[in-house]
Amino acid sequence: MKLLRNTLVSTLIISSVAMAQGDNFSRSSAALAELKSKAEMTETKSESDKLFYLVDDFSQLKTVPGFTFGAPSGLVPGWGVGFAALSGVHKDSDTDGATAFGFGFGDPFESLGGAASLSIGSIDPSDGGAFNRGSLNLSVGHTFPEYGVGVAVGMSNFDIWHDSSEDELDESFYAAATKLFPNNTAPMILTAGFGNESFVDINTDDDRDSKIDPFISGAVYLHPQMSLILDYTTGITTFGTSLVPFPDYPVTLGLALTDLFKEADEDAIGFIGSLAVGFTF
Repeated sequence: MKLLRNTLVSTLIISSVAMAQGDNFSRSSAALAELKSKAEMTETKSESDKLFYLVDDFSQLKTVPGFTFGAPSGLVPGWGVGFAALSGVHKDSDTDGATAFGFGFGDPFESLGGAASLSIGSIDPSDGGAFNRGSLNLSVGHTFPEYGVGVAVGMSNFDIWHDSSEDELDESFYAAATKLFPNNTAPMILTAGFGNESFVDINTDDDRDSKIDPFISGAVYLHPQMSLILDYTTGITTFGTSLVPFPDYPVTLGLALTDLFKEADEDAIGFIGSLAVGFTF
């Protein structure tokens, strides 16, 4: 498998990430979509007539695997990108999740770009709380393709509606940076930043609004269609994989174990699943 340095940089920059953020059960499901970018990239058209097959390099993919589960990304999309994501978590006997829809705006290469999304939870009607909360998420940032770096600031969980006081969300603010480390063996991406409220350690008893905590996430690409991700956000460790099962379609699947060291719950480790679809317009 030949991984080209310039292909990885251009594809990952062009395939920007936008957060599809729900509540504590569904912190981040990445939606990756190919931008109508001004960056130069030669598209390689696959000759396969199969739905599922393995590609040789990143240029053959409509999208690329994700690189974070909980940490916000420093890479933002621009105008011409839309996405939809569905994510959920199962822990003990409880299952819940959220869905989100959003779009990109601006131009992160020339000036500023970003994404706005609407998150809706819960999506489980069996608990009597289907669609009982909705929130707005917003990110703004700039990408430096020559350095493989993106920086962004954002707001998440701006409460739009909720059924009860228990469902009310508190808006959170964050700053994030993402750095690409292309190579011919195992390309990597590192994301780090800090935020308040929903990004603060889950075990904090103090006022979360006035406290700021760091988050970090790292991903290694074992194959153009598969990444392994280790994420530490809100004091919770998550480890999993992101997959692009169909090279000709911009669909990303995420599977992970969360609360890996039982930081929030001494009794159980949770399982996260996410499905994201990106599209251009």
